[in-house]
Amino acid sequence: MYLIVLAIVCCVISITDISYRKIHNSILAMLFIFQCLLSPLDIHMTTFLLVLTLGLISYVFMWFGAGDIKYAAILSLTIPLTDLPWAYVLTGFSGGLIAVIYWMKSKVISDECHIKNGIPYGVAISVGFYLVIFVQIAPHI
Repeated sequence: MYLIVLAIVCCVISITDISYRKIHNSILAMLFIFQCLLSPLDIHMTTFLLVLTLGLISYVFMWFGAGDIKYAAILSLTIPLTDLPWAYVLTGFSGGLIAVIYWMKSKVISDECHIKNGIPYGVAISVGFYLVIFVQIAPHI
């Protein structure tokens, strides 16, 4: 049940990020409560704080938006520190694929007024972090 609800929330966040390039704090607050109270996995505050710290540094350099950072930090609550590199690798690959798709789309559709700047990285975060969480729970299914 946890994985299904988490998948639905990740899809809602991804669709919102694609549509508006924004991840709303209200959805993130619900996800935070869901992660803390209903997750069958242990809560890893060290991972959460590390992702939040690295995220804030990347926000200062304008590499990521604040919503993306908060989203990754909340999802990292259930990811052990040893699995965090896998979450980042999967997120990077997903983000690279999305970047290629958006680049190809911009070459085919050259209407500048309809192209938004940036890549909706919430989608890549959803894929990368969800897969790591899924792999943790999968042996118990």
